[in-house]
Amino acid sequence: MSHVSTAELAIYAILILPTLYILIKHGPPGYLGWFYVIIFFSLRIIGGAMSLNGSSSASIVANIGLSPLLLAAAGILHEARVCRNRELDPKIEWIKVVLYHIHVTGGVALLAVGASHLQGDNPAPSDMTLVKVGLAILTVAWVILAGWAGISLRPLATLNGPNPQRAGAILLYSVLFSVIFIGIRVIYSLVAMTSGHASINPNTASLAIQVLLQFLPELIAALSFIAAGAYTRNVRHAANAEAGRGQRAHDSELKGWKRTSNVV
Repeated sequence: MSHVSTAELAIYAILILPTLYILIKHGPPGYLGWFYVIIFFSLRIIGGAMSLNGSSSASIVANIGLSPLLLAAAGILHEARVCRNRELDPKIEWIKVVLYHIHVTGGVALLAVGASHLQGDNPAPSDMTLVKVGLAILTVAWVILAGWAGISLRPLATLNGPNPQRAGAILLYSVLFSVIFIGIRVIYSLVAMTSGHASINPNTASLAIQVLLQFLPELIAALSFIAAGAYTRNVRHAANAEAGRGQRAHDSELKGWKRTSNVV
């Protein structure tokens, strides 16, 4: 595990810097998603450092790290939906986001409590049950995320539209791509914890399994987010410019209507 922990510590420490830049550039619509990307990186850095120091709590941090990855994808999906369709009801959209956060938070809370008790001196069978239920809830959260992203394709997202619609489409496709690898990571954790086989346990599995089913899926999802976020870094300015053009067009139409009224 030391090799994977060292890689996580080094890679995510580097990736956190461009993500801060992306968060600032995207502005308020993107704060939620990119904030959770940073939280995910921070947890992976902390978990990597704890694992290298031999801390038994490193596995707890590793499992908790799944929740900010899911919430980051949901936040970026929210930004994509807002960019693509300015006519969406903000209240309805935020209700969806809040409900999803409650769902994920509930799952990770059960997971954290169960995992922390399993690390204690007298773990009870109910502690493993809490872990399994927590992971099952996170798996359901992934299914909801995948369905939410798929529904957001309607109408079909095009990369040829004007900004910020094009930026929204790029962000949406990054979520759709990443959700595949997030699913691999979530399902691996669920199977590893419920099966009880040491060969696939995150702490005792071979290096190949740790890399292919744990490290790489998370990294690929994160890199997809960063690539899309960097490419669409000017989306806030594009949205402001589009809003300004819309207001000018409205003012021009209103002036024309007034002139017509005066003539009549």
